[in-house]
Amino acid sequence: MIIKAYEYEKIKKINSKIFLFYGENNGYKNQVIKKKIIDQFNGSIERYEESEILNNYDSFVSGLTNKSFFEELKLILISRVTEKIIKLINEVLDREINDVNILLNADILEKKSKLRTIFEKDKNLVCVPFYKDDNRTLIGFASEFFKNKKKSISQEAINIIVERSSGDRMNLENELNKISNFLINKEKIS
Repeated sequence: MIIKAYEYEKIKKINSKIFLFYGENNGYKNQVIKKKIIDQFNGSIERYEESEILNNYDSFVSGLTNKSFFEELKLILISRVTEKIIKLINEVLDREINDVNILLNADILEKKSKLRTIFEKDKNLVCVPFYKDDNRTLIGFASEFFKNKKKSISQEAINIIVERSSGDRMNLENELNKISNFLINKEKIS
C-alpha cells in the first residue's frame, strides 16, 4: 500500500506493522521519522543497519520471536535497506510477529525494485516515497517556520535562504535554526 509523504498522518490509522520509507529526500524522511514516529512512540526503539541484521540474521529473528515480559511494544528502525531485507520481511509476515513495528529506511528505489513492488502491492505493508522538494515547497516550509516563531522576514530573504539550502530540507532547517538563533540573540542584546 502506498501513502504519499504528505499523508504520513494516515500511518497511525493503519494496522500495518512494517513500513518502508524510501527516496532521495532524506531531510523530509528524517523529519517525519523523528517528529511523527519516534517522538510519538511509546515503547522501546532499536536501530540497526541492514548489514548488522544480515550478518546476525538468525540471532535477530530469534530476538523478534522471543518476547520479553517487560517489553510491550518495540520499534525497530533499519537503515540503508536494500532488496536483501526481503527475506526478513517475509519471515516476519509468515510468523505473524505483531508486537514489533519495523520501519525500513532506504534511499532511491527504482520502479522495478522487488522491495518497492512488494510494499506497493501488499495490503499488510506500507511504503512512503519521499521525493525531492521543489523551491515552492521549501519556501512554504521556511515561511511557516518564521510564522511559528513569530518573526517577520522578507520574501527576498526567504528566497535567499532557500537557495542556500541547495534543495535539501535538512540544510534548510539548519539554516532556519541558525537565523532564528541569531535573531533571538540580537533581541537579547537590544
